Amino acid sequence: MNSKFWEWIEFVIRLALGFLFIYAAIDKIIQPEKFAVVIYNYRVLPFEFVNIVAIIVPWLEVAIGITLILGIWLETAAFLLSVLSIGFIMLIISAIARGLNIECGCFTLSESGSLVSWKRVIEDILILAGGLFIFFRHLPEKQSAK
Repeated sequence: MNSKFWEWIEFVIRLALGFLFIYAAIDKIIQPEKFAVVIYNYRVLPFEFVNIVAIIVPWLEVAIGITLILGIWLETAAFLLSVLSIGFIMLIISAIARGLNIECGCFTLSESGSLVSWKRVIEDILILAGGLFIFFRHLPEKQSAK
Protein backbone atom coordinates (compact mmCIF):
# COMPACT_ATOMS: atom_id res chain seq x y z
CA MET A 1 0.00 0.00 0.00
CA ASN A 2 1.24 3.45 -0.79
CA SER A 3 2.28 6.09 1.69
CA LYS A 4 -0.84 8.22 1.03
CA PHE A 5 -2.96 5.36 2.35
CA TRP A 6 -0.96 5.21 5.60
CA GLU A 7 -1.03 9.01 5.90
CA TRP A 8 -4.82 8.88 5.62
CA ILE A 9 -5.06 6.07 8.21
CA GLU A 10 -2.82 8.03 10.57
CA PHE A 11 -4.91 11.19 10.05
CA VAL A 12 -8.11 9.33 10.95
CA ILE A 13 -6.49 7.74 14.02
CA ARG A 14 -5.07 11.10 15.13
CA LEU A 15 -8.45 12.80 14.89
CA ALA A 16 -10.29 9.95 16.60
CA LEU A 17 -7.81 9.73 19.47
CA GLY A 18 -7.47 13.50 19.73
CA PHE A 19 -11.20 14.09 20.10
CA LEU A 20 -11.54 11.03 22.35
CA PHE A 21 -8.88 12.34 24.75
CA ILE A 22 -10.45 15.80 24.85
CA TYR A 23 -13.89 14.28 25.44
CA ALA A 24 -12.49 12.06 28.21
CA ALA A 25 -10.98 15.09 29.95
CA ILE A 26 -14.06 17.33 30.01
CA ASP A 27 -15.88 15.79 33.02
CA LYS A 28 -12.59 15.44 34.88
CA ILE A 29 -11.80 19.13 34.40
CA ILE A 30 -15.33 20.23 35.34
CA GLN A 31 -15.48 17.94 38.39
CA PRO A 32 -11.93 17.54 39.73
CA GLU A 33 -13.19 16.58 43.17
CA LYS A 34 -15.22 13.69 41.75
CA PHE A 35 -12.27 12.58 39.61
CA ALA A 36 -10.08 12.66 42.74
CA VAL A 37 -12.51 10.24 44.41
CA VAL A 38 -12.30 7.94 41.37
CA ILE A 39 -8.50 8.01 41.57
CA TYR A 40 -8.56 7.41 45.32
CA ASN A 41 -10.86 4.39 44.87
CA TYR A 42 -8.17 2.59 42.85
CA ARG A 43 -6.11 2.51 46.08
CA VAL A 44 -2.71 2.80 44.38
CA LEU A 45 -1.64 6.36 45.15
CA PRO A 46 -0.81 7.87 48.50
CA PHE A 47 -3.58 10.23 49.56
CA GLU A 48 -1.23 13.22 49.24
CA PHE A 49 -0.89 12.71 45.46
CA VAL A 50 -4.54 12.12 44.56
CA ASN A 51 -5.55 15.77 44.10
CA ILE A 52 -2.53 16.76 42.00
CA VAL A 53 -3.04 13.74 39.73
CA ALA A 54 -6.75 14.62 39.45
CA ILE A 55 -5.76 18.06 38.19
CA ILE A 56 -2.82 17.15 35.95
CA VAL A 57 -4.15 14.08 34.10
CA PRO A 58 -7.17 15.74 32.44
CA TRP A 59 -5.10 18.70 31.24
CA LEU A 60 -2.48 16.29 29.91
CA GLU A 61 -5.28 14.48 28.05
CA VAL A 62 -6.42 17.80 26.56
CA ALA A 63 -2.87 18.69 25.49
CA ILE A 64 -2.41 15.28 23.87
CA GLY A 65 -5.77 15.62 22.12
CA ILE A 66 -5.00 19.09 20.75
CA THR A 67 -1.56 18.12 19.48
CA LEU A 68 -2.94 15.03 17.77
CA ILE A 69 -5.71 17.01 16.08
CA LEU A 70 -3.33 19.77 14.98
CA GLY A 71 -0.66 17.29 13.90
CA ILE A 72 2.11 18.88 15.93
CA TRP A 73 4.65 17.24 18.25
CA LEU A 74 3.22 13.90 17.14
CA GLU A 75 6.03 11.72 18.45
CA THR A 76 5.76 13.29 21.91
CA ALA A 77 1.96 13.23 21.93
CA ALA A 78 1.86 9.61 20.81
CA PHE A 79 4.47 8.65 23.40
CA LEU A 80 2.52 10.34 26.22
CA LEU A 81 -0.74 8.82 24.97
CA SER A 82 0.91 5.39 25.01
CA VAL A 83 2.35 5.86 28.50
CA LEU A 84 -1.03 7.01 29.85
CA SER A 85 -2.79 4.11 28.13
CA ILE A 86 -0.37 1.59 29.63
CA GLY A 87 -0.96 3.18 33.03
CA PHE A 88 -4.73 3.02 32.59
CA ILE A 89 -4.52 -0.63 31.49
CA MET A 90 -2.43 -1.52 34.53
CA LEU A 91 -4.77 0.36 36.89
CA ILE A 92 -7.89 -1.33 35.53
CA ILE A 93 -6.35 -4.81 35.55
CA SER A 94 -5.11 -4.19 39.09
CA ALA A 95 -8.60 -3.15 40.21
CA ILE A 96 -10.16 -6.20 38.54
CA ALA A 97 -7.56 -8.53 40.10
CA ARG A 98 -8.23 -7.06 43.55
CA GLY A 99 -11.98 -7.44 43.11
CA LEU A 100 -12.68 -3.71 43.26
CA ASN A 101 -16.10 -2.86 41.87
CA ILE A 102 -15.30 0.80 41.21
CA GLU A 103 -16.06 3.43 38.62
CA CYS A 104 -13.47 3.44 35.84
CA GLY A 105 -13.29 7.22 35.40
CA CYS A 106 -12.37 6.59 31.78
CA PHE A 107 -14.67 8.81 29.73
CA THR A 108 -17.34 10.17 32.01
CA LEU A 109 -17.92 10.76 35.70
CA SER A 110 -21.71 10.62 35.46
CA GLU A 111 -23.81 8.52 37.81
CA SER A 112 -24.09 5.95 35.01
CA GLY A 113 -20.31 5.89 34.57
CA SER A 114 -18.81 2.57 33.68
CA LEU A 115 -17.16 0.25 36.13
CA VAL A 116 -13.72 -1.26 35.66
CA SER A 117 -14.03 -4.20 33.29
CA TRP A 118 -12.21 -6.22 30.66
CA LYS A 119 -14.13 -4.19 28.05
CA ARG A 120 -12.32 -1.08 29.28
CA VAL A 121 -8.98 -2.91 29.12
CA ILE A 122 -9.65 -3.85 25.49
CA GLU A 123 -10.63 -0.26 24.67
CA ASP A 124 -7.41 1.00 26.23
CA ILE A 125 -5.39 -1.59 24.31
CA LEU A 126 -6.93 -0.29 21.07
CA ILE A 127 -6.09 3.28 22.09
CA LEU A 128 -2.55 2.14 22.90
CA ALA A 129 -2.29 0.49 19.48
CA GLY A 130 -3.28 3.77 17.82
CA GLY A 131 -0.73 5.69 19.88
CA LEU A 132 2.03 3.23 19.05
CA PHE A 133 1.10 3.35 15.36
CA ILE A 134 1.52 7.13 15.33
CA PHE A 135 4.67 7.00 17.46
CA PHE A 136 6.47 4.48 15.26
CA ARG A 137 5.39 6.25 12.06
CA HIS A 138 7.20 9.36 13.27
CA LEU A 139 10.13 7.73 15.02
CA PRO A 140 12.14 7.17 11.80
CA GLU A 141 12.00 10.92 11.11
CA LYS A 142 14.13 11.57 14.20
CA GLN A 143 16.48 8.64 13.56
CA SER A 144 17.16 9.54 9.93
CA ALA A 145 18.05 13.11 10.94
CA LYS A 146 21.09 11.83 12.87
